[in-house]
Amino acid sequence: MYLRHVSLNLRSIVFTRCQNVGKLIFRTLSNRSNNKIDLSQVKKFSNENHNDEIDTKVTIETINENKTREKIEWDRLSFVEKFVETFFSSQINSIAILIVAGVGYVIYEQVKNDYEIKSTFRNGSCPNFKFKEKQLLERKSLLNSLVTILTPVADKLVSSYYIVLGEHGVGKSTLIRQAARIVGRGVIYVDVPSNVKKFGVAFAHAINFDFKEHIRLSTWIESTMFSSPPDEGMHSRTCLFFDKVLANDYLFIVLGEEKSWERVLLIFEKYAIDFKKKYGCVPVLILDNCDILAEKDPEMLEILQDTAKTAIDDSSWITVFVTSVGIAPEQMEGRSSITRASTFFEISDLSEEESMTYLIEKRNLSQEIAKDLYNLFGGRIKSLQNAASKLESGVSFHTIRKSILQDIARRIEKIRCRKTLQEQTFLFNVLCVLSYQPEITIDELIEIEQDATVRQKMLDELRDETILIRSVSTGSYIYHSQSIKVCIEEYYKDKCLHYKKCRYYYIFVC
Repeated sequence: MYLRHVSLNLRSIVFTRCQNVGKLIFRTLSNRSNNKIDLSQVKKFSNENHNDEIDTKVTIETINENKTREKIEWDRLSFVEKFVETFFSSQINSIAILIVAGVGYVIYEQVKNDYEIKSTFRNGSCPNFKFKEKQLLERKSLLNSLVTILTPVADKLVSSYYIVLGEHGVGKSTLIRQAARIVGRGVIYVDVPSNVKKFGVAFAHAINFDFKEHIRLSTWIESTMFSSPPDEGMHSRTCLFFDKVLANDYLFIVLGEEKSWERVLLIFEKYAIDFKKKYGCVPVLILDNCDILAEKDPEMLEILQDTAKTAIDDSSWITVFVTSVGIAPEQMEGRSSITRASTFFEISDLSEEESMTYLIEKRNLSQEIAKDLYNLFGGRIKSLQNAASKLESGVSFHTIRKSILQDIARRIEKIRCRKTLQEQTFLFNVLCVLSYQPEITIDELIEIEQDATVRQKMLDELRDETILIRSVSTGSYIYHSQSIKVCIEEYYKDKCLHYKKCRYYYIFVC
């Protein structure tokens, strides 16, 4: 009841009506005029004293009843409400409660946000695996190397940031998550989403940041209580103006001129320095799936790479970029910031022994089926996982094999159908050469096709269709997977029979 009374008073303060203002003026003027004594009416008042005595008795009884009711209401109030009611008027009381509530909320959010972020740095941040942990294959050598990379070290030992790469489906993310969960303290894992506009949200979620750091006590009082506009020069840094748009269960924050992920990066830097002072070592920031940034927002990747270099120079934190072979490492390698990066840490496919161990012991497949899967997919762990799951659901190996090879042939035919005879000749020369040898060098490619335009155009299309990839270590081109080689040998066997392995590859006729 008391809060309702306060809210009504607050409403009367904020929304003052013209009629109330008029009544206030009228009462003021009336009180002034009533202060003048009319002597002609003194006698008349004396004649009415008898009647007034009767009215006074009735009034006294009414006053006593009101006092009794007010006493009952007073007893119901809490100590704080009695204190405020005694020392403040009702209107001042409403304003005081508004200020106290606002300041309390701001302080609560600041303390809560600060505690949650520090707790995240202290315990580490890494999500669970996307499949059953008992199905994980232990790759001790690679895992130990990654644990060494991800373990926070003293600032004197900080020398470089890292780029971990490998082909699609070799198990990069799984190994990185395993290593991050082993290290724990000081490791922050950020998974770049397919929609790069949500990167700021993903980054904030990784450090448990809720975008309420813009609520600052001084600016809240200044802008809310006194309606004072913020300093234009501080607009982008303090992020006072923001729009919240709720869509697809994500909260997008438009923070003035500053993007959300840049704001989170500043917050990360602040708490990374705090972590270093408290624990004597620098935290590690993992950015997984960076190839998505290279493809959809190269500028963001460049800024992150430059920031990683600066962080190494300042011994603030260590950044680990995780990406697939392709555009991202080539883009990063061509910038000056690469000078502070360590040598590429490449994760390769499973060996035959590891693949058979995984399929037989972890997925309970027979020796024969396991061998067939390895011959089709090689040591590509993601492909082996998907195939094993399909077999468990009742799909036959013959069906799986046919579907995979037909999909590859469809992509090759899609390239072939819109190319000239010269381009088709180069296409099959390259594909058939790789069926005889593990890689094809740049010199061999030039020898096959001297027209640089045709050569580069076809290589780009083969990479876009995930038929070929370029090895980071040697610069040569190789098949994207074992399945590509099986498809070429089975679907294009007749064409490759025309190819004779010799020095001059262009003798092949399409």
